[in-house]
Amino acid sequence: MDHTTIEESLFSIVSKLFDERRSSEDLPIGVENVQRITSDSIRINFTDEVDSKLLARIAEEEGFIVKSEKIAPRVMDRGTIVARVGSRSDPGKQRDLFIYLIPPDERQMSMYRKVVATRENVLDPKTGRIDYEEFFEYNLRIVRLAEKYRREKYHSMKKRLKL
Repeated sequence: MDHTTIEESLFSIVSKLFDERRSSEDLPIGVENVQRITSDSIRINFTDEVDSKLLARIAEEEGFIVKSEKIAPRVMDRGTIVARVGSRSDPGKQRDLFIYLIPPDERQMSMYRKVVATRENVLDPKTGRIDYEEFFEYNLRIVRLAEKYRREKYHSMKKRLKL
């Protein structure tokens, strides 16, 4: 598989979840399940535990900040959590990666997401209109983080199996 096909595949799955609220059956390698938990959160369940060090490295390369004091790692962008590794209380435990996106409809946004959407120029606070170019750019950046993590982990696993 080439990079473009893989990235479009994960973005397509997330897009379907926003439209239909159900998981895709054609999942990328390394992913067991993808589901929409709330209007703005997606749970990606991997086949094994999330490698927090790899996620942190990729997140920092992509311009995010990683916080991981005594809790599961959180990926932050200007004070907003955009992704986090699952904790013991989550269904998939440390095999889960939650990503937090801006919903495509203002009516689906919590007050918190409206503030984030306004700050990111996705939502015009006066008209309530969504700038879909900014919307896609913001969400794609987060989906790309998850996909880059998945792709790098898969390739490193593939290399280990060949040795």
